[in-house]
Amino acid sequence: MINPSEIVEEIQKKYKIIGRTEELKKIILAHSVGKNILIEGEVGVGKTTLAKAVSSYYDSEFYRIDCSEDSLTHNLVGYFDPPLVIAKGYVEDSYVYGPLPSAMLKGGCLFINEINRMPESTQNALLTSLDEKILDIPKLKTIKAKENFFVIATQNPAAHIGVTVLGEALKDRFVWIKLNYQSPKEEMQIITQEVGLNGEQAERIAKISQEIIQITRDSTALRRGSSIRGSIDLAALMNQNSKVNNSKDWVEAAIMALYNKIELEDGINKSKTEIIAEIVLAVLNSSDFQ
Repeated sequence: MINPSEIVEEIQKKYKIIGRTEELKKIILAHSVGKNILIEGEVGVGKTTLAKAVSSYYDSEFYRIDCSEDSLTHNLVGYFDPPLVIAKGYVEDSYVYGPLPSAMLKGGCLFINEINRMPESTQNALLTSLDEKILDIPKLKTIKAKENFFVIATQNPAAHIGVTVLGEALKDRFVWIKLNYQSPKEEMQIITQEVGLNGEQAERIAKISQEIIQITRDSTALRRGSSIRGSIDLAALMNQNSKVNNSKDWVEAAIMALYNKIELEDGINKSKTEIIAEIVLAVLNSSDFQ
């Protein structure tokens, strides 16, 4: 019988993961009973970080595929190299393995990033591998996965543009774990750690940076607010600035850090730069930062 709490503490310490205790417990539990894991969450909540940490903890080789509408079956499974087929025929030396059979043969972790951007025809190529741990490669062989083979997939919420609805057969083969944004306190710790903040202004920079992205997530003018990457970039920029109390510098740094990380709602007449400036000034003028 495993002790998930002990494993979680070890993973957090070894891989410098702040928080995510309950989510890690769920991942460890699912892995212990051989289940495929689907992690859902907004961009930047740490889905990939957790997958890499768990894979590394179990000493598994990490095979990754980043999905898009152009992710075809051969990108996942592999293909026969035409010149080699002409020279040698349909033999193993002519075949270029994709991440799925590579992970199965090595007993590694297959990480499928943004699986709901993968076309349905490619999704179907996963089914027997997820269920029976078997993959049939026509004209070559049938692969039986090694015991340590496991799959972690991530998906963005259905509201995101460009996603594909997962087929019922595919969803049925995963257990589901949700990742929300972390608490402000944990996000401040992450900002401090990632930027290497120290000194008397460290807490102020981390707190202002976190508060700004928090407001972008709650703003009715924005369809999508910033992930923690926005606050990390903002804090890094301001950490190199001696004028941490200068509102103009905060606005300029925030525009640089957040412009590509937010999306306007339809019908909003203001520009991104105007909205970012308003948010920054509102934070700086609040009683907490006077």
